[in-house]
Amino acid sequence: MSFAPGPSRYPLPRSLTGSRPGILDPTQPARILREKGATLSFAAFDPLAATGSGNHRPKPRVPDFETAPKRIVIEIPPLGSIGPPRWSEPVIFSEDQWDIYKLDPAYDCFVAPFPQPTFIRRKDPREIPVHTHSSTGSSGAFKKHRLSSPSDIDEPPPGLNKRFRTVVSLVTDEEGTEVETISDSDEEDEVEDIVVEESPRQDPRRADRQKQRRRDREERTQERREKLKAKMSSSSQPARPSTPEIVDLTMEENTPPDLSDGDAGPYATKRKDPESPDQASANDAPQYKPNKRARTRSPGAFRDAFNRKRSERTRRKTTQQSMRSQYEQQATRDTLWAGIFAQTPWATPPSSQTSQAPPPGFDDQDSEEPAPDSEQTDEDARHRAEIEESRRKLAELEKDRPLWEEEARKRQAREQAEARVRHAQREADRRRATEAAAREERQRRQAAAAAAAAEERVRAERARLAREREERRRRERERWSYGPWTAIRAIERYKALSEAFDTAKFTADNPVDFEMVPWPVLHAPAALTVEDIDWASVEAFFEAARRHLRTQDYRMFVEKAHKRFHPDRWRARGVLKSLEDEELRGGLEVAANTVSQAVTPIWREMRG
Repeated sequence: MSFAPGPSRYPLPRSLTGSRPGILDPTQPARILREKGATLSFAAFDPLAATGSGNHRPKPRVPDFETAPKRIVIEIPPLGSIGPPRWSEPVIFSEDQWDIYKLDPAYDCFVAPFPQPTFIRRKDPREIPVHTHSSTGSSGAFKKHRLSSPSDIDEPPPGLNKRFRTVVSLVTDEEGTEVETISDSDEEDEVEDIVVEESPRQDPRRADRQKQRRRDREERTQERREKLKAKMSSSSQPARPSTPEIVDLTMEENTPPDLSDGDAGPYATKRKDPESPDQASANDAPQYKPNKRARTRSPGAFRDAFNRKRSERTRRKTTQQSMRSQYEQQATRDTLWAGIFAQTPWATPPSSQTSQAPPPGFDDQDSEEPAPDSEQTDEDARHRAEIEESRRKLAELEKDRPLWEEEARKRQAREQAEARVRHAQREADRRRATEAAAREERQRRQAAAAAAAAEERVRAERARLAREREERRRRERERWSYGPWTAIRAIERYKALSEAFDTAKFTADNPVDFEMVPWPVLHAPAALTVEDIDWASVEAFFEAARRHLRTQDYRMFVEKAHKRFHPDRWRARGVLKSLEDEELRGGLEVAANTVSQAVTPIWREMRG
């Protein structure tokens, strides 16, 4: 920061650094700090510092187009006290100190265009904004936002130029007064125009539509006025001249007085003046331009006014409809009773009647008119008979009124009972539907749970069988894979595997394996394959068994082998069906048939 030119009391300006407020002004911490004795810290905010990721790859910096980093201020709790301040001396400020004075509302920081110096001026105490909610507070030039008050709604600001429409009527003093009113559509358009005119912004196309509607409405109003004037002129009489009261329907403009350039009013805002660098100096105040207006009404005031008028209009329409309905009902009743009393002498008299009823106080003795003839007498008698008949019908109607009312009550009670029955039926149907849905959901969950349990059991069974198969293979490898391989060990292995093979149940979960089948061969199990099982190998195995077994044991040995490898027995036990591998199933089937064909001649020779 530079300082104003002039004589200095110090040979060299003192440099102020750090982020401690109040170095020159002791009252500055009370205005800036929220807590006495606290300290401030300034830093440039980096959005990556708030993320949890650790792999922050810096982007290439482009100094010509990159925006300056945002600075933030951090207030730290009290850690010490500040020293005695000094004032009125030229200093060199750091960026942190400049930000502190920008935060202080009691100072005005002004950056003049180059080469003018930049200075900080203490504001007039009357210009310092007071943080109150009163409408008569500080000047509006130092406020960015101001809440609206009721007085602001009633009294428009002096800088606001509005137009208000006067809604009037044309009234004449002639008989049959004519009243010209504004229709509801015109009133809605008027409210919309007022809201649009008071709104801060408008769409140009919407403004054109508003102007077109305003012109159409004025034309319709003018046409109605002309028609009314013509009607009044044609119906006027010399004895009673018409004196219509004509009221202007034009727009009234409340134009405030022009504001001078020197006094910008409460709507002026602070701006820098780069066009007059020669006039700026250390002792001059910053220039302001009155190009901003403070808000005088809340954003919802216009909407509230429109809603209030719309509610009043709706209430007025409802009242008119109610009155019209009552009038129609009354007219219907009057028409009904007029038809009943149509033949009474107080209503319309018959056309054949030539005499009127005598007025009150008429004396028959003073009348010199001749008596009515016989025709008139018969007509009067017939007229009286009709009147009596009408009265009798009215009496019958009045007599039957309780029956009608009782029937209406019964019908209403019946309808109410039917409505209650329908309601109960709907509730029962809804309850049954809810219970059915709950039952289906419960069954579905139970089925899913049962399926999951079954699948879990199958999985556990498969795992158990796999463990048993692996354990059996391990034991067999430990038992038969070590030591010299002889015919006696081959026979012992065949017997051991035969017991397990005959009792096993082969399924898809426990399929047969090549190592599980007791193949009657002398080959070592470690090197045994499907190709090693042939006719000669089977005959050699049973020849060695005959030498090492007794005759009776040999007979039983051959008999069991013949049954064990018979194709029908394998199909009955489903040995091959448990396999999913087609290649392995074909190889086992060929090997089993070979053993069965080789054992059959030996079994026949032993029996014969």
